[in-house]
Amino acid sequence: MPPRPSAPVYLSIAGSDCSAGAGIQADLKTGCALGCYPLTAVTCVVSEVPGTVDGIVPMGADFVAQQIRLCLRHFPVRAIKTGMLYAPAIVEAVAAELRTSDAPLVVDPVMIATAGEPLLLRSAIRTYEEHLIPRARILTPNLDELVHLLPGETTRPADADTLTEAALTLARHYGCAILAKGGHLSGTTCTDVLALPGGETRRWEHERVCGISTHGTGCTLSSALAARLAAGDDLITATACALHYVSRAIADSLRWNQLDALNHMSPLRHA
Repeated sequence: MPPRPSAPVYLSIAGSDCSAGAGIQADLKTGCALGCYPLTAVTCVVSEVPGTVDGIVPMGADFVAQQIRLCLRHFPVRAIKTGMLYAPAIVEAVAAELRTSDAPLVVDPVMIATAGEPLLLRSAIRTYEEHLIPRARILTPNLDELVHLLPGETTRPADADTLTEAALTLARHYGCAILAKGGHLSGTTCTDVLALPGGETRRWEHERVCGISTHGTGCTLSSALAARLAAGDDLITATACALHYVSRAIADSLRWNQLDALNHMSPLRHA
């Protein structure tokens, strides 16, 4: 029997979202749409719908570590992404398990939801900086998370130029690439900035889609990045493909009872 083809494998370490718009549910849909085989390690279970977080129940740190260890032992994991980790003990456990892997790590520092809800215990932010971020290939903060991570007192970026400046500052501070998500800047277009520690920057602009309020865009973007890195793309190509994927999923979003959701089933072109 000839060998059967296999898909690139990546691991998502994130929370579970009962509305399936964010977290590992979004990661599974993204990975499959992009031709990968996504594995998952569940860090917490979140009771939420777009715009509302009713409750968060964390998994034990040892159990999270066990899931990661098993996946890394039995699968050829070619990229890893972290999403919602929630508590310091979970962050430390994740970082400890990832020391055994040289796969590129995408860190979505899930601290504050788009709607403003805190999704990370404040005590875990320093743990991120000490244990997880030094291992990262790229961070993908939204505007509020960017402000929390920047050293010193700073204000929220107001336009593409200040977003670029903030992303460069953070890239040099942490020594890794930063994809600063500017979807909530004012204007008719959405600007996202990739900043590298050496000073290089790239910008992408997409037309703003009005009248849609989705959640899970950050989870989907970081998962698409991991999927394309697992498939062998370089960082800039992976970023361009991931942003294209998210913009199409937003443009073709689904709606039920005034709740919007990204459409991962939309026909996509990854050029």
